[in-house]
Amino acid sequence: MKQRNSTISLVIMGLVVLAMVIIPVSAQSSSAAPQLPQAFYGSVEVNGSPVAPDLSVEATGPGVVSGISGNPIMTSSGSYGTPGPVGLKLLVQGDIEAGTPIEFYVGGVKAEVFPVATSGPWLEAYPYLPGEVTELNLRIVAQPSVGETREPTPVQTRIPSGQVPTVPGYIGPALPQPEVVTTYQPGEAPADSQPGASGQDVTGQSASQSGESPDASVQGGQDIDTTPQIPATTSAPGMLTGTAIVAFLVIIGAAVYPRSRTESEEKKKE
Repeated sequence: MKQRNSTISLVIMGLVVLAMVIIPVSAQSSSAAPQLPQAFYGSVEVNGSPVAPDLSVEATGPGVVSGISGNPIMTSSGSYGTPGPVGLKLLVQGDIEAGTPIEFYVGGVKAEVFPVATSGPWLEAYPYLPGEVTELNLRIVAQPSVGETREPTPVQTRIPSGQVPTVPGYIGPALPQPEVVTTYQPGEAPADSQPGASGQDVTGQSASQSGESPDASVQGGQDIDTTPQIPATTSAPGMLTGTAIVAFLVIIGAAVYPRSRTESEEKKKE
């Protein structure tokens, strides 16, 4: 009986150790926070005149969910949404990578967009900035019929991080950049700390000052390095899980082996 109780105690200890390792790893892998929606409001015009009320305003793009509350919304007299903190707004939400170009449709007609904060220019799309409230004026070239809409756009596949295209002419707030992980050998300086190494030039500073030419230039004066960066991967969760399983098996073996040996010796005595 004493041997059996000891075995049960060791098994319980093994299960506790396994749970302590696996549960935090699982929580870490599923703790990604959902993207916040971006809210839009502004004026809507057709050939320089305010658009009629009761036209749908819809936002579309890779990962954007439409046909839900907040997207699309209807126009009032020459506008969509309201500027107040709790007023109605067009909500762009879904599984969207920051910076993804978002297109806008008024009554099913593709619209050009005008960022009020930067006084323009007119753009074909606007980059997704999660959590932002943006005043964005819209214009179309033809007056749709009142009440006209279109079928909700199917949700497109999310654009992977690092592959989001830029919006030509965009000069608004800086877009989030994908995280770059630099690896190096012990005793060596990171590659990005070497003289002359630069991942991104500050707006207004020309690469010609250092005698080097930029790799690429984004419209709006922002020079960036387009060299693909591959984040270093880690196998820490797998290693922790594997270690826990091995420890669990060792504990089980330590519990079972003495019992089996005792039973074998008792059989020999009989």
